[in-house]
Amino acid sequence: MRLLAGSLTLSLGVAVGSSQCTAADLWGGSIAMTSDYLVRGISRSDERPALQLDLHYLSSSGILAGLFASNTRIDSDLPTDAELNAFVGYAWASGSDWHGRILAGHYAYPWNRAGSGYNYDQLDIDLDFRQWLDIDLVYSPNAPRYLKYRGLIGVASESAEVNVRRALPMLRRLTVVAGIGYSHYGGPNSEEYAYWSLGAAYDLAPVSLVMSYVDTSSGAKALFYNAASQGRWTGTVIWRF
Repeated sequence: MRLLAGSLTLSLGVAVGSSQCTAADLWGGSIAMTSDYLVRGISRSDERPALQLDLHYLSSSGILAGLFASNTRIDSDLPTDAELNAFVGYAWASGSDWHGRILAGHYAYPWNRAGSGYNYDQLDIDLDFRQWLDIDLVYSPNAPRYLKYRGLIGVASESAEVNVRRALPMLRRLTVVAGIGYSHYGGPNSEEYAYWSLGAAYDLAPVSLVMSYVDTSSGAKALFYNAASQGRWTGTVIWRF
């Protein structure tokens, strides 16, 4: 789930604005197995396990590009599908305190029976302060939203979330992470919801173990029905390379 400091996908794979941006070109990625693929408190795998792959390239000048893939099941009445996210962007550093990243990405579900109705585009701006505070702003001009009397349509959506993380002094491999976010979906009868999480990550480099508790406000269920997290625990194993 991306709320947990964005760590289950890109952030654990891409060294955002790090010294590597100015030292040499960098290829990398990660393979993850999660008990539930959550994005801003919403399950994209029907509360089932998901296998995920991230491959990316980061140039010495900060240009980055890559591909993220995961199995999904957005509609519980349909068989398992795949989500493909191709992205390109730029990472930078402002002194030793602030690091940033801006990504433009396209999400596609090529084997979904609903066709391209779930496909959407997204702009993501991520700011990190001293590796303990993370601020993420997301905008989509065509996010998929299901309306009872109109079916699947694309609407503008905005999200903002803040995450904090702290390594425990006595167990430096263990990091506690907490986050809170807000999402708004436009269109007829626009709707918004809040989401939050609390969890921990244990670093066994190159492997990380993550456990988190995720919850959402009532607006999430109005938008996404049973896909909205209602006090749900998730676990994830990530191997970075």
